[in-house]
Amino acid sequence: MDNLIKLSSVTQAMKARDILRKHGISSKIHRIPAVKGKGACSYGLLINNKLDKAVEILRNNNIKVTGRADIQ
Repeated sequence: MDNLIKLSSVTQAMKARDILRKHGISSKIHRIPAVKGKGACSYGLLINNKLDKAVEILRNNNIKVTGRADIQ
């Protein structure tokens, strides 16, 4: 997996995973730990490539993406 899409909750991550699956994009839910002094933990999806397409699909399905990153 080499991309991360950050979401606001585990519920949003589960919904997003299911939406992406319907569009042929596999993903895994990943807990993102809180950084001291920078708020609470959050959840995200780890996916293989197709980051731009995945984010577009989620936004078109009213899933708020709070961040995204390429993981090396």
